[in-house]
Amino acid sequence: MSINKWRIDFTNLSDQARKVELRGHHVVVDPPNPPGFEASVQITASGSRSSLKNKKDNTQISQSDKDQEELKKKKAWEAAISPGKNIPMSVFMLWMSGNSVQIFSVMITGMLFFQPIKALMSIESVFERYESLKTKSQLILPKIVYVLLHLLTMALGLYKCFSMGLLPTATSDWLAFMEPKQIIEYSAVL
Repeated sequence: MSINKWRIDFTNLSDQARKVELRGHHVVVDPPNPPGFEASVQITASGSRSSLKNKKDNTQISQSDKDQEELKKKKAWEAAISPGKNIPMSVFMLWMSGNSVQIFSVMITGMLFFQPIKALMSIESVFERYESLKTKSQLILPKIVYVLLHLLTMALGLYKCFSMGLLPTATSDWLAFMEPKQIIEYSAVL
């Protein structure tokens, strides 16, 4: 008869069946671990249950702190990348508005300037919930990415202004500010 390693006898899990005498004291031992379970904290015969419980609590607290810090870093990166998710929609809206100067295209272009400026003014409030003593220095790179993505959105707005002809890039745009040419010499043709 073969012994099945996946079989557990649950009939002998009462307190009476789990009593063991250890150094003159009767101690109730825990039921066996499920198949495939490996305990992260090893139980030693010399350690008492309370000290073992304190060790488990300390390791769980330190693990919980590490998990919280990792979660804060991940959430900070999500907040940093979130402006990049709006860029494809902005590009589509710019394409749909056309290159002529109309109220809709001017409003879309204005949106590409005002929203990033407002977001850049409140960068500290965006990342303050992810800051702690350990993660403060690690939030510099997500903040840089956040700023760069907003600057990219503003660059799209500049490109739209250029394509609509609102940016003064040609010399004809500056004629009002240029001095007329001084004629140095005249010639008479007969």
